[in-house]
Amino acid sequence: MKKNLFEKFRVLLLCLLVAVGLAACSNPRGQDGKTKVDQVIALEEVTLNKDQVNISEISDQQLKEELENSKEETITIQPTSWGESWQKGWFDGLIIWPIAQLINFFASFTDAGWGIILATLLIQLLIFLLTFKSQISQQRMQELQPEMTRIQEKYKGKNDERSKMLMAQETQKLYTDNDIHPFGSILVMFIQLPIMMGMFYATMRAATTVYGTFMGMSLARTPLDGFKAMQIAPIAVYVLMILMSLIQLQIPKWLNKYSARKNKQAYKKQETTNSMTSTMNMTMYMTTGLIAIMYLSWPMAMSFYWLVSSIIRAFTSVLSHFLSEKQKAKREEEEKQKRSEGILKHRKK
Repeated sequence: MKKNLFEKFRVLLLCLLVAVGLAACSNPRGQDGKTKVDQVIALEEVTLNKDQVNISEISDQQLKEELENSKEETITIQPTSWGESWQKGWFDGLIIWPIAQLINFFASFTDAGWGIILATLLIQLLIFLLTFKSQISQQRMQELQPEMTRIQEKYKGKNDERSKMLMAQETQKLYTDNDIHPFGSILVMFIQLPIMMGMFYATMRAATTVYGTFMGMSLARTPLDGFKAMQIAPIAVYVLMILMSLIQLQIPKWLNKYSARKNKQAYKKQETTNSMTSTMNMTMYMTTGLIAIMYLSWPMAMSFYWLVSSIIRAFTSVLSHFLSEKQKAKREEEEKQKRSEGILKHRKK
């Protein structure tokens, strides 16, 4: 009981640290919810109306005075170079600027919505290629959960050093036999978290999302604005984002159930005691809840990004599952062949 409470506390602490980390970064938006004009990242020269950006809370006092004293109703923003972004910090130059310019590039051929879709698709594809083996390991860990539970039940209540060593050896053998890297999920989170933060800032700072729309919906406004005005489009995107996030988390369980039925095996819901897996699952659900709360006041562009990302992650989960099943079948066939060869050699002797 105490261990479960500790795990829950640790997950909650992790979620709070993520939230504090996001809040601690400099906010590119003003109190009016609009992007500060000196934070906009443009691929080419663009002219914006003054009411589309915030000019009263920018850090450049000289620019602030010029814009406030100017009688012009528009503002011309010059292309943002990579060097200018690096001057604001390594995170700006290394992550935010490339993502924002990628959105701007795709949006220049279509619109802001498609710019986000195509940029997200490309980024998620790169993440999948970089973390492919880790995702396969993660998939196999879920499939082997009954075996992990059996090992833990075998040594339950045995706290002597020998039992702990034997339990660790059996667990490690299970990982080795199935080519699993237990800390692979950490690599996935390590890569995805800065990308998610980068997308958060890029979707607010990319010039095309500042003034752009998708199907008549402003991507600079927030879901909260949509709820206040009772607008169907932003509300639908926000609700679909939450639903798709939850569905994407359930897909591995559904796939495992499908595989069990396909292989004519009994499928039972396991109450696992594996601390790493339970912590990871709880983290994902609590993160989804945290995102649902935070995204209410974030630009629609970010909700739109997370919706698209969830759909892509759901697809990659399905792909990873069937690739894992294919590799599993191949390993079983190789082991069967080795056993057959061993029997033949034994008979010859």
